[in-house]
Amino acid sequence: MTIAPLLEGFKCFLETYKKFTLLTIPIFIFLSLLVSSGDAYLSDERYFTWGVLLFIFTNLFVIPFLTAFCILLAFDLQNKSLKESIGYYLVSFQLILKVFLLGLVTALLVIGGLILFIIPGIYLASRLLYSPYFLILEGQTVLGSLDNSWQTTKRNQKDYIFYLIYYWLSLILITFFTLSITSALSSNSGPNSDLFFINIIGNTFLSYAQLVLISYPILFIYKKTKTSKPL
Repeated sequence: MTIAPLLEGFKCFLETYKKFTLLTIPIFIFLSLLVSSGDAYLSDERYFTWGVLLFIFTNLFVIPFLTAFCILLAFDLQNKSLKESIGYYLVSFQLILKVFLLGLVTALLVIGGLILFIIPGIYLASRLLYSPYFLILEGQTVLGSLDNSWQTTKRNQKDYIFYLIYYWLSLILITFFTLSITSALSSNSGPNSDLFFINIIGNTFLSYAQLVLISYPILFIYKKTKTSKPL
């Protein structure tokens, strides 16, 4: 396995980014409003409870919904089988709880592995990175998705570690770049409303970039993995 799936994923994004962005940007802006508002409330003792509630709502409902929505949409754009927008909303809403539980279980396993001298955590993450696609695209259970991701990554395990590191490094670089820009703009901003607006733009770009990585290059690796599943 080579970097070909990554390149194919980015190529597909360049071909479909207009439609993908048009259909997803309202949700990304809504997510960023929640995140920015939650951060502001958490830093103020008077509204701390509201900040906690927004944090729970964002992570329990909005992020799982957006993850399912983007993967479903990108998959259909790649296959040139785009459906009505309402269909993506309905299916994504039905998948919220499963996507959240899958993310929670995966996070606990990876964090537990990272505590055990880091290497086990990296290995587990590289083998379980593709479980959301089995759940969202194939309708499998949480445990079934984890098992299928584990089984399909038995071969070429070094390649999957490389893909994971690529994904993590990409997120780190994008986050560093975005925080650097927003920090520079914030230092020159005046009223608090300007700072809030800057935070919304930064959070929108960060969430958009992360879901693009998941919905295109990583999705193409999943598709490649499916064709080379061991018996």
